[in-house]
Amino acid sequence: MDRLDVPDDYEERLAAGRRAIDRLPAGAARDSARRAVELAPARETVEAARQRADRAEALLGELTRSTFDGTDPERVVWLRLDYTGRLTSLAFSPTIDRLSNPVVAGAVVEAWAAAEAARAGEAARLERVGAALYRGGADDPGFAVLRAQLDARAGERVEHTDADELCSAEVDLEGRLTECKFLVPNATLDYDCETLAAETAAVIRTVQERAAAVIADLVARCFGEGKA
Repeated sequence: MDRLDVPDDYEERLAAGRRAIDRLPAGAARDSARRAVELAPARETVEAARQRADRAEALLGELTRSTFDGTDPERVVWLRLDYTGRLTSLAFSPTIDRLSNPVVAGAVVEAWAAAEAARAGEAARLERVGAALYRGGADDPGFAVLRAQLDARAGERVEHTDADELCSAEVDLEGRLTECKFLVPNATLDYDCETLAAETAAVIRTVQERAAAVIADLVARCFGEGKA
């Protein structure tokens, strides 16, 4: 079999491709290959696409490494969200045994709001960068349909209570915590801070997973139905 050397230079590769095509037998295959080569983009277009891909890869890496911390004004609760807004860690101060159930539950929501505010600011910045890299991508009609459906269901909530009925949590469809409750009387006194934090985090993660399943179904219908 003849050895085919592929040049490093883009224009030289195209020229080599044309020479190879000229050696093909006349017919539909050669005509098709010639049309494909003639439609090849200019070097500048290819280089610009490569640079956008490199920037997009760097942006994705930056995004996936991002975490957002929040605490309440009294520093009773600390929590961390990942770039998608999912809870990754939650901790309570040992002083929760001096506080009531509603106070600590409210502190969870306050800490969440602080972390979410930081995440929203970073998301807006990355969205602006991403829009420059993917001009026209957001014009897919599916995005508009999805956003319209999310706006229409903005008041919808997903709730989960653990099997022991210790804690319940509520999130909106995009996974943002809207309410946290401790259902066992004196939970902040009778449970140590590590156990109560772990139970609360498990409830929140579960309810976020349920909300994510609703979003996944919406995405599938907005981008899947009616498309080949």
